[in-house]
Amino acid sequence: MALSHAKSEPMDTSGEASDFDPVNLESSIIQLCLQFPNGVSDKILENSFRSVTMQQRVSALNRLLSLNKIDLLKSSSEPGTFLYRIRDTTNGLGSSITVTGGVIDQMERVVYQLVKESGNLGIWMRDIRIKTKLSQTILTKTLKSLESKKLIKAVKSVHASKKKVYMLYEMTPDPTITGGTWYSDHEFEAEFVRVLNEQCARLLDERLEEATTKFPNDPFLRRTSSLVSSVDLVALINEMGIATVSLTVQDIESILYTLISDGKVEKTTVATTANNETGNRQSLYRSVRSMLDSSPVVRNPCGICPVFKDCHDDGLITPKTCIYLNKWLNF
Repeated sequence: MALSHAKSEPMDTSGEASDFDPVNLESSIIQLCLQFPNGVSDKILENSFRSVTMQQRVSALNRLLSLNKIDLLKSSSEPGTFLYRIRDTTNGLGSSITVTGGVIDQMERVVYQLVKESGNLGIWMRDIRIKTKLSQTILTKTLKSLESKKLIKAVKSVHASKKKVYMLYEMTPDPTITGGTWYSDHEFEAEFVRVLNEQCARLLDERLEEATTKFPNDPFLRRTSSLVSSVDLVALINEMGIATVSLTVQDIESILYTLISDGKVEKTTVATTANNETGNRQSLYRSVRSMLDSSPVVRNPCGICPVFKDCHDDGLITPKTCIYLNKWLNF
């Protein structure tokens, strides 16, 4: 991929020649590029022109790039490495390239390709700057240009609301970026999750009651009849119209997992002839009811607290300010 500016490098005043001629340097660079049709790296240029400072070399390269005599390309064999190659004037591309209907210059093409390679996960602006070695000002201008041409778009991540990732305009962001079904405008929909939690528990409770009424004296049939697959549950939930979007099996199973953690539901996996997302297995769920209420002592939160070892009389984690312990003491 071609770029229209050379990488900016720090000034190096060591070994500066008094008889330096920029025109001769440009001619020498062109001759060197002709010797390496696949491109010349910075290392080759540095070894070939040891008497020339970095600033002089970069100035000559930028002038050759601005005159469309050479191209700056990404190396396919060495990630993160750029090559200078003599401009191919026979392909008729000139200094601009057409990408999906939008005309972009060579610098934009390099950025566009990096964004494209990131897929639906997107790429941070910092990563683009590191890979292209472009300055913040030039990169910001390039990204805005690509956005105005509807070639790329900026998407806010739920993991860092003040930062954006860039991806192709037509790409659907990965759920890990947007938060999926449980986020709206980058805010967690706690009320929506609570309603789904209650509805799933209610549907499983109703199935259990039906099975108990139908098979009061047969515990085996009562248990098997109370099982409901996650596929059936998601169909029932979608029919209710609770969500504005169509929920998936994975969405409902994440809700059911919270019910399992609360001890309200149990999960059973059985073999099936149908080949679905999980292969030849099917997840079945049923409501469970404890025969006896657990003792308050058993429900002591300290027994399952993940930061129990860090809890002390004085400090950030202390029984004095623990909301879970205070709630348990009010049983």
